[in-house]
Amino acid sequence: MDKALLVKSVFLFILVWGVTIAFLWFRRRIEIFWKIIATLLFAFYVWFFFDEIAKGYAAIQLNWYIVVVDFVKELVALIFWNLFFLWPLALVVIFYKASDMGAEKLLKFMCVATLVLWAIVVVYVYFSKGIDEFMYQRLREMVPGAK
Repeated sequence: MDKALLVKSVFLFILVWGVTIAFLWFRRRIEIFWKIIATLLFAFYVWFFFDEIAKGYAAIQLNWYIVVVDFVKELVALIFWNLFFLWPLALVVIFYKASDMGAEKLLKFMCVATLVLWAIVVVYVYFSKGIDEFMYQRLREMVPGAK
């Protein structure tokens, strides 16, 4: 997690975003205007990050296993760091939520998710050498087709 966050995994993030945009087009009761806007935003990001996407695609063709492991590590780190923004947002949503049960469920989810992420990050910080060795070497030997 010491390298620039999100730079190595732009292709996989864009791939997931593209699949979700396709799902959006099959969703009923959403105005076509908003579907077009969301698709245009996606297209802008593809255009803006085209060089990184092309590099990511080339990296996946070269060694997909390393790219997927880096993606998972970056995703966990990205979620962990974005808790600084998600918590205040969640608390505002909880305050204005009409359903007391929904507000309580969101608060419980945020608390449990934060504790789980803290546990994952603490374990990784203290055992990063062993975890990286397992994920990049031992697990690779168990996965068929991993170089």
